[in-house]
Amino acid sequence: MPEVKTSDSIRKEFFDFFVERGHQLVPSDSLVPSDDPTLLFTNAGMNQFKDVFLETGTRPYTRAVDTQKCLRVSGKHNDLEEVGLDTYHHTFFEMLGNWSFGDYFKREAIRWAWELLVDKWQLDADRLYATVHAGDADLGLDPDDEAAELWRSETGINHDNILFCSSKDNFWMMGDTGPCGPCSEIHIDLRSDEERQEIPGSSLVNADDPRVMEIWNLVFIQYNALGDSGLEPLSAQHVDTGMGFERIVAVLQGKTSNYDTDLFMPLLQAIADSSPNKLVTGYDSIETSAEERESLRIAMRVIADHVRTVGFAIADGAIPGNVGRGYVIRRILRRAVRFGYQRLGFRQPFMHELIDVLVTIMGHVFPNIVESRDYIVRVVRSEEESFLETLGTGIAFFEHLLPHIRSAKSKAQKAVTALEADRQTMDLLTKAYAFSPSDESVAVQFVADADGGHVPGPVAFLLHDTYGFPVDLTELMAREVGLDIDIEGYQSLMELQKQRARTAANFAAATGDGADWVVQSTGETRFVGFDTLTSEGKIVQYSSSEDEEGNSVIRLVFDSTPFYAESGGQVGDTGIIVIGGEEIEVIDTVKDGSKYVHIVREMPVDLDAIATLTVDSERRARTAKHHTATHLLHAALREVLGPHVTQKGSLVAPDRLRFDFNHFERVGDSDLDSISRQVNESIQQNIKRQEERDVAFDDAIARGATALFGEKYGDKVRMITFDPNYSVELCGGTHVDATGEIGIFQFIGEGSVAAGIRRVEAVTGLDAVSMIGLKIAELDKARSVLKSQSSSIDEEIEHLLSRQKQLQKEVAELRAARHESAVKDALADAAVIDGVRFAAVRLNDVEMDVLRDLGTRIRPQMTPDSVAILGGRSPEGDKAYLVAIVSDDLKGRISAGSFVGQVARGIDGGGGGRPELATAGGNSPEKLDDALSGAASILSEMLQPTD
Repeated sequence: MPEVKTSDSIRKEFFDFFVERGHQLVPSDSLVPSDDPTLLFTNAGMNQFKDVFLETGTRPYTRAVDTQKCLRVSGKHNDLEEVGLDTYHHTFFEMLGNWSFGDYFKREAIRWAWELLVDKWQLDADRLYATVHAGDADLGLDPDDEAAELWRSETGINHDNILFCSSKDNFWMMGDTGPCGPCSEIHIDLRSDEERQEIPGSSLVNADDPRVMEIWNLVFIQYNALGDSGLEPLSAQHVDTGMGFERIVAVLQGKTSNYDTDLFMPLLQAIADSSPNKLVTGYDSIETSAEERESLRIAMRVIADHVRTVGFAIADGAIPGNVGRGYVIRRILRRAVRFGYQRLGFRQPFMHELIDVLVTIMGHVFPNIVESRDYIVRVVRSEEESFLETLGTGIAFFEHLLPHIRSAKSKAQKAVTALEADRQTMDLLTKAYAFSPSDESVAVQFVADADGGHVPGPVAFLLHDTYGFPVDLTELMAREVGLDIDIEGYQSLMELQKQRARTAANFAAATGDGADWVVQSTGETRFVGFDTLTSEGKIVQYSSSEDEEGNSVIRLVFDSTPFYAESGGQVGDTGIIVIGGEEIEVIDTVKDGSKYVHIVREMPVDLDAIATLTVDSERRARTAKHHTATHLLHAALREVLGPHVTQKGSLVAPDRLRFDFNHFERVGDSDLDSISRQVNESIQQNIKRQEERDVAFDDAIARGATALFGEKYGDKVRMITFDPNYSVELCGGTHVDATGEIGIFQFIGEGSVAAGIRRVEAVTGLDAVSMIGLKIAELDKARSVLKSQSSSIDEEIEHLLSRQKQLQKEVAELRAARHESAVKDALADAAVIDGVRFAAVRLNDVEMDVLRDLGTRIRPQMTPDSVAILGGRSPEGDKAYLVAIVSDDLKGRISAGSFVGQVARGIDGGGGGRPELATAGGNSPEKLDDALSGAASILSEMLQPTD
């Protein structure tokens, strides 16, 4: 029997085969496209060569071979829902490919494909099928007889195995316009000989039978699509091929499942080894029923696939978050954690422990996951810990709702009554339906929405908003129990939440609102503010309106201006305009499309006069210091925290800077110190600014300039460099001539603005000096108050805090003793109700946990046949709390939970607990005394015998 090839040897043999035929081995592109804002993730091998096909870029070679990391989880290439349920879908996969850019074409591509598959890899030729384009009248194309004939003449394929197929499967297009062409797919029939004799493989090609599957696609790019105008031949013809690596490895290793290959088995075994589920000792050694065994294997497949996706995505800069590609990665990671929690018994973070296995399998091919190993582990662990805090509660809530959903009939009173009696569920549903006001009660709304088989939109929204469940995870959980979800209801609530979160537009954004522009002449404003702070100009447009407070707002647009308009996070300039002998103050400068709009409070008398525009130079200089410091900060953050850091927002003002960036955890004090030190070292080095204008965007990127994802750049850009090896950014803002002008940099805060997004704030120059001076003054004052003679006062403060904590503990113990004494006195003087000793005790300034602990301590000391209820107000006076305790011998007659629940109605609250001890709370502390007074009659009624 021939030796089974490893995945490493298969990949290498593919590379070597094409390198021997003149191809350049090129590295995989990142999963996060660097220069294609239309893509969330790289999803095909051609992505990195898109510019070549569009004739906007070139390469120093005409033949290439590679393996490309791909991720398909959105759009038409969305395999997420199928992953794990079958054995061949993946979110992350490798795409092997060979490429010709205007070099060889169909003949060589077809011949070499056959040579590799049949001659090199010894695949059974009778099991291979080749599809070619059958033609398309709408596109004006005849059948691709050329490709069919080449299959006959250049290979040994059975001629009956050459199949003509429609454009759906055999014509590739980049879009409605652009490069395109016919393709030829190679399929393999993996069924048994008996099955092949019964049903010919030709009938199962492109029929979604996993046993007759495509293994290689050869795309012949020879046309340019003109939209509705048809196709035209390209001047250069290209070849783009793609072979699913996981599939070909399974074929060559004789496996019917991709997960049975050496790409996945080490991960699956590691999952089994760490699973708390004792049934799982290995992927192929699960001793249980067939149904449960497959359920456990599905979970293992999901985790194995998803850890590959998450690991590679994080290594390439996509960290879990709430928007864009970050949200996609979070969804995938949480999907895997949910499968591990529910099916494999994981209660602690586990996925991060699989990263080392992934690095071992694939690190030698993709070295960036080796370099990023520690970072990937930290990010994954942090995300797991966060989700596990709410996962169990969210699952319990979902499962608790299931019987209510299944029994729901539209407004059926029985279902409504049962739901209203479930206090815990009603509390959560009230929160869920808070955004869906209605005249109907929450219970009636829920029953109507559930309607016997639907998870209501508000429930899906609550699971997302409170427990962090991505909606597709809720859909999966619902589908597993035969339900669906009200996706439209969910989406409407998400949109409502977004609307509520949007802040009102600021004053500057009002430049075009309600303003009727008077146009004196046309043309765009010429900005000269990079070179001068004073220039002359003429008014070309103006408008007048009022702000919300009734103040006059005048907007002036000049043909030339030195005033920087707010953009890129930098605030607009202020200054003075002298026109027709008048001096007018500019209070802000903003952009409205291509217009530089100068905001003033009074309209010039002579609108035709030549104006002299002068920027406030001191304010501009302070702003420039903060903007340059932002660039130095960005570079330092990437140095200290890692290359994943990218800017997500900023504010550059005269008195401070604010910088938002993606990072998965709080930036610790030691890291902040390192970052601050690095920025200040760059300032001390007095690095000169290098400014380049009108640089071609592609050239700037090739030279290492940092561009922000999602930012729109023109063909020509401005590059700002402070040391080519440190900070090179595309930027349209104002900067100092050399870093020494900044003076000093000082952080003033660090925090979170959204999941996965951190924010730092800082000051520079005299603003930083002033802040440091204030801090020194505060320390001097503290030292004076403490009468400290030491250069450091931290030990004295710690001593005071320790002493304060000890005193607080002593006060709490005294208060607890006083409370305990009061309760014991009340029990000693307890009234007797139907043979039961009963006491109601009122306490002040007591939290629920203190009241509960008091009940726990007192209960064992109670005499037989005793019941007590303790009531108290919170220290803030806004809550009332109750604790009911029942002696052991009465637990069969009186339930503390039922008793405290009835008393709690008197304080507009509710509660419950164990038969011997239960708690309740309410929002009407002013009713506490009356509630306690009525407790005796409630107890008396409960003690009466029932029929």
